[in-house]
Amino acid sequence: MSFESFMNSGMAGGENDVLAKRPYIATNGRYAGHPVVTVNTGQLDEGGNPVYAERPINTNATLRKDEWIDLEDQIIEAARERLVIVDDLQSADLTYNVGGLGTIISEWETGSEITDAEITMDGETVNNKDRQAFGLNGVPIPIIQKDFTIGERMLLASRQRGASLDVTTGTEAARAVARKSESMVFFGANIGASNSAGTSYSIPGLTTFADRETYTISDWSSALVTPETIFTEILAMVQALETNQRSYGPFNLYIPGVYASRFREDFKEFSDKTLMERVQDEDSIARVRVSDVLTDGNVILQEMNRRVIDLAVAADVTTVQWQSGSGFTNNFKTYAAWAPRLKSDYDGRCGTCHGSTA
Repeated sequence: MSFESFMNSGMAGGENDVLAKRPYIATNGRYAGHPVVTVNTGQLDEGGNPVYAERPINTNATLRKDEWIDLEDQIIEAARERLVIVDDLQSADLTYNVGGLGTIISEWETGSEITDAEITMDGETVNNKDRQAFGLNGVPIPIIQKDFTIGERMLLASRQRGASLDVTTGTEAARAVARKSESMVFFGANIGASNSAGTSYSIPGLTTFADRETYTISDWSSALVTPETIFTEILAMVQALETNQRSYGPFNLYIPGVYASRFREDFKEFSDKTLMERVQDEDSIARVRVSDVLTDGNVILQEMNRRVIDLAVAADVTTVQWQSGSGFTNNFKTYAAWAPRLKSDYDGRCGTCHGSTA
């Protein structure tokens, strides 16, 4: 996802929203050469769009406006190219805004089913009454972060040459944040927090979630396992979710990179479809996605429904900056604050099937 499409996607408030969070050096206008931030004036232009203006601040600024835009552009693009399941959750609007970095834990209620309704001929017939049972669950919201630096001399040199700022290290920091975020969704994180009542929460992943459905698969990377066998095992995973978890899709199938080539093979001899196409022809399976974070021997069949999964977001991928005491080093931190909320009902039913060779 490019910076422009990211800004237009609803995940950010546009270029001005980026600049409003970060002091920068104005390059023109009445405040040229001075540190400013962009602010919403509260007015609208003729087209009904918010009017923004630069306001001077007393805080030191290091980067210029175009340098912040360039940095954010490449960092967001680098992060998005690594995000698979996180991007899927955001694209499907399976996110929950927890209200910012001040929220440490996100909690939700779990509810049980009630007994079946009864069929009668008389509306006054006495029938069995029932009441739901409720439980409480939650996850801590960690900060996934990676620091990097840009030397002041390198920054000044790029300006003198008229060249774009070299943000190679920044893009690697973004990839590191994205990689760790993906790993957290699939494998959880060894971190915990307690609420005011003393209840402790941790972050389970799709391969470690206690209530997940499990299924033993063949070694899909082996040439001895045919595409037809792989397809049969995928259908068995779908049936397990439908029968045992009352989960009916649509499902996304997540596979590790080592299995990707198998899904490009013909479904069967002389077939006009690949295994990938055949799997995605099934009504219950929306997409097959390859994740470079998933390890060999693990696949995930996941219902993409807010009832069973969403992403609690305190902050999307972003970057902050501060200067060292000497002024010769500009410090940056790329971070995101979010956590997967894997949900099961009061009776332990969920929408995740973990297929593994173990």
